[in-house]
Order: sequence, then C-alpha cells, then structure tokens
Amino acid sequence: MTDFEFNKKVLVRLAEDVDNQSVLDLSPRCVQVGMVTMYPDRSPVFNRIHRLLDPDSYHFIALSNSRVVGMLGTLHTDFYFQDKPVQTAYFMDFKVDPDFRLGITAFRLVKRSLDRERESGIRLALATLLKNNEAPMVFTKGRGGFPASLYLGDNRIFSYVPVRHLKTDHRFVIRQATDSDIPDLVMLYNRFYSTYRLAPRITEKAFRHYITEIAGLSLDRFFVACEGDKIKAVLGAWDARSIKKYRVTQSNFRVKLLSGLVKFLSLFGRMPEPVQINEPLKQLTLVLYAHDDCTDALATLFRHINNLHLGGEYSIIQVQIHEDDKANESLRGLTGVSLYSELHVFTDTLQFARDIQNTTGPVHLEFPNYI
Repeated sequence: MTDFEFNKKVLVRLAEDVDNQSVLDLSPRCVQVGMVTMYPDRSPVFNRIHRLLDPDSYHFIALSNSRVVGMLGTLHTDFYFQDKPVQTAYFMDFKVDPDFRLGITAFRLVKRSLDRERESGIRLALATLLKNNEAPMVFTKGRGGFPASLYLGDNRIFSYVPVRHLKTDHRFVIRQATDSDIPDLVMLYNRFYSTYRLAPRITEKAFRHYITEIAGLSLDRFFVACEGDKIKAVLGAWDARSIKKYRVTQSNFRVKLLSGLVKFLSLFGRMPEPVQINEPLKQLTLVLYAHDDCTDALATLFRHINNLHLGGEYSIIQVQIHEDDKANESLRGLTGVSLYSELHVFTDTLQFARDIQNTTGPVHLEFPNYI
C-alpha cells in the first residue's frame, strides 16, 4: 500500500532559488489529463517569467524532507472594474504530488497564500480551474474558512491546426507592427479593455517591457490589420518555448487520428508538425490581441497567422477567449478544438462580489493570467 501523506511530515514555506530543480521535478508527477496528457516544463528557471511580470510574485511550496511535493504560486496585476484599478492576486501553478493528495497539503498551501494576500490588503483574487477537474473546486465553495468564489463563466482555450490556406478579408492590409505604432496600439488596447466587466490596462512602458524582456515576444511578433490609415486589430504571436514548454506523455484516440492524418497529408503537401509523444508540444500562443469593435479585422489576423505557419514548425496555434466574448466570432473557419477553464474570483467583502456580479459583460484575461 502506498505510504500516503498522513504518515509523512510536510513543511510549507516560500520557495527559494535553491528549490528550483526540485520544483521542476514536481511537474512530471502532476500531469494534466485531456486530449493530450502533458505537463508544463519551465526549465531552466521555474519562476523566471513570473519575476519579469511581477517582482513581488511568489510560490509557496510543500516539502517532504527536501523534496517538493506541492506548490501554489501568486502573481499580482491590476484589473479594472468600473474604470478603477483593483490590485488582483492571480493564483497559479497549483500542483500536489499524487502521494500527498489525501491529506491536507493542498489546504495548507491555499491557506498560506490567502493569509498572505489578506494581510497585504488585496481586495480581489482570481483563479482559473480546468473544467471538470473537481479536486480544486472544494476551495471555491466557502468551506474550511475559505471565502466562496464568484463564478464568472468559462475561458475558452482554442487550439487550431494550420492545415489549409484560409481566405482573408481584403478590406484590411496586414503588416508587422512598427515602433511608431506603439502609442496607437496602447490606445487601442485600452479602448478594447474598457469594454469588459473586468480587464487589465496597459501603458507604453509596460508594452515596451513585454517586447524587450520577454523572450519570443519581440515587436516583430506583432501583426496589425489596417483599414485605410487606421489600425483595426492587433495580436502578438508568442513563441514561449524558451520560458514554458508542454511535454506530451500521452494522447487520446482523436489526437492520434489527427496526427496520423497530418502525417498522411504531408505526403502531398506542406503540413504542420504532428503531436509527438515524449516531446515538447510545438505551440504558438496568440496574446495581446485587441480589435476596434471590428471582429472581422481580428479574424483576418487569426487567419493570416494560420496561413503564415501552414506546413511550418508549430503543431498548434492557441488563443484564449472568454466563452461570452464576441471575439469568438473571429475563430470561425479555423480547424481546431476547444477546452474550457472556469474563472473564479474571490473578494474581500460580500458587497464587492455583488457589485461585480451585478455588472454585465465578460472578463478578459491577458497572458500573465495563463502562463
């Protein structure tokens, strides 16, 4: 019989640099099961991207002897509600070793993180939980001294495969963004974000930080769709593999069938790389997208990215959009599959939760909230 957690002493503390390898070793033991079974690999430094986005980000870890057996991270960002910034804690990287899931390791990790955020005065916290994953849902029910969450719908994780050339709308001229576009892009982003119930904002300084400090997200990775002299839509095509890779350990019948079809069609034309077992998933992630009340322009950009990578190195191109967002119209005609994660927010007062609940509109997450 497995020696479960109640027979073991577990210490919970903040992660330190010396814990890096043990944290990296935890991921393969905590695979994500879906159409493909995989785990995130953030080698060589597990929290490099988090520190670039938020120097005050942190991870609590649970240790049995010197081995990391659980982890929960927190990253801070501002979300805007009714045009006012609210500093928000985003809970991420929630992992517990299978041998430690019958005890209170998960409870202790969540409690330490919540206590730290309460003491700092944070009013809003956010978490995304893979749909139908019941294990972490206990922390959303208002039990065991934890606040109940407010469910704000599902985030759609759409992965499309560039297997055929798609028609683009000739009303729009597509080009790479230039440095002179940045002030206009920042204004476009903030107009776009202001249409949501909860969403971030961006400054020129923050945008320049992204394109200079985050590997794979340089300015030449941004594309704009213009009508006349006006930018109608923008997106960034981020190759995040130097920061985060998904390693595939297993796939279901549907994915195997699709991979087999791709291999067969590659005999007759250019096809994307098939999903391969025990190899990193070759994924391009579309981030920092926005449109000026013009989903047709955004659709043209999604299709342009598809056409650029037809028969290229990426197995999938992925974007995340709230299920109630009209930007989903821009995904029509793309060949892909969807997964969903539930979006839960926690507030410091019941009245704040009611105010959010009584405000209409979807929530917009940016890439810091799903890295």
